[in-house]
Amino acid sequence: MKQVLKSIKESFNDNSTKLCLNTRSLFERHAELSLFAIGLTLLYSGGSELAHAGSGTYGQACNGILLLVEGTFGALITAAAGIGAIIASAVGGFKMAWSLIVVAVGAFILRSYITLFNGDCGIGVG
Repeated sequence: MKQVLKSIKESFNDNSTKLCLNTRSLFERHAELSLFAIGLTLLYSGGSELAHAGSGTYGQACNGILLLVEGTFGALITAAAGIGAIIASAVGGFKMAWSLIVVAVGAFILRSYITLFNGDCGIGVG
């Protein structure tokens, strides 16, 4: 009985090793084609929902981020940028003050920019 189990084990190990080596050599010979097939499979399997910017998980993530930026987090960014602009202009960094003011204003008009470039992504409540 032990001999039979040992021969089955050796046979299984040999066949598994041969299969693994043959598969590896096949993928190495056709690396570009196999990567193309894997990429095409990934695009086909998960791309249909993400194709529309206004719906699906992309739309939900976009609306969630916009709600954060337009809410208390945007107010925090604006306040920090405003304080930074005042401090920068007090020490003579007027260019830095202008860039901080642009950041402060950008927190409030971000939804308009995103809807301009990404369609319906920023429209609606997440």
